[in-house]
Amino acid sequence: MPGSYPPSSLHVVGQPGLDFFVSKARSVSERPIHPLTRLALLALLGVIALAVPATATADPADETALAERFAPIVRLAADSQDCDYGESYGPIDVDLLFDEQTVALRGPWNPTDLVKIGPLAEDLADRFQYHLDFPGSALEPGCDYERWTLRLMERADPTVYAHVASDPAYPGKLALQYWFFYTFNDFNNLHEGDWEMIQLVFDARDAGEALAEEPVDVGYSSHEGAERAGWDDDKLEVIEGTHPVVYPAAGSHANKYTEALYLGSSAEAGMGCDDTRAPHLERRPVVQTIPSDLDAARRAFPWTAFEGR
Repeated sequence: MPGSYPPSSLHVVGQPGLDFFVSKARSVSERPIHPLTRLALLALLGVIALAVPATATADPADETALAERFAPIVRLAADSQDCDYGESYGPIDVDLLFDEQTVALRGPWNPTDLVKIGPLAEDLADRFQYHLDFPGSALEPGCDYERWTLRLMERADPTVYAHVASDPAYPGKLALQYWFFYTFNDFNNLHEGDWEMIQLVFDARDAGEALAEEPVDVGYSSHEGAERAGWDDDKLEVIEGTHPVVYPAAGSHANKYTEALYLGSSAEAGMGCDDTRAPHLERRPVVQTIPSDLDAARRAFPWTAFEGR
């Protein structure tokens, strides 16, 4: 997608496997965090990969129940009027991009190579370095992406993708990841397509065990970095005992724990501000759980086999 950085190979929880269809451009850095929390969060520098299950007997029903139990609440900086500062929509259902006549699948040879208009999810399988192209100019976005996204979201509610993962290097630890997809990154590094995520870490071997536990750690992605919190930290707001609150910054979607104006810098994106201040639009996204089993994930969500950028 125009404006995105090429994907790079990074270690994620478990074994790299399912490459999503957009890379996360680098921008303002955050403070270092514990390596366990970094496992998946730093995947946002490049490809987003899913992991193999902790065991071959991972129970999809337990994974779905765990994902629903801890589903995040999203508080977006509100857009007071059409194309004003802030946002009037949340993370979208990826399926809205497929069989959509305003979306094009382009090849890896040059920016104008057209493969198909209105591609299906299945058309993305094994497409190395191809990309999806949305209507609009990433360098001169104007109101185009906001109006286009609002049109798409007339057909579906805001959505988050949950995934349960583990890593042999951290036995007895389980990560519950929530991935958010936004159509446009309106920050210093303008680009189409923006994945962000949060991760909850449990002292558990599988989702069944995690259902009887509380998370021990939480990590929120923020540009090329992330920020860690304990489940009982004051900065983490939890609703109804299980639902963490996320404040995506206006434009960049960097995930924050509180509403504030954050200032940071990066060698790649320069100086920038992440603003999560009120007023807010509160969203409880629909949760779709991507199975930890690789084959099951690709059957249920064919786009997870995309190796594009």
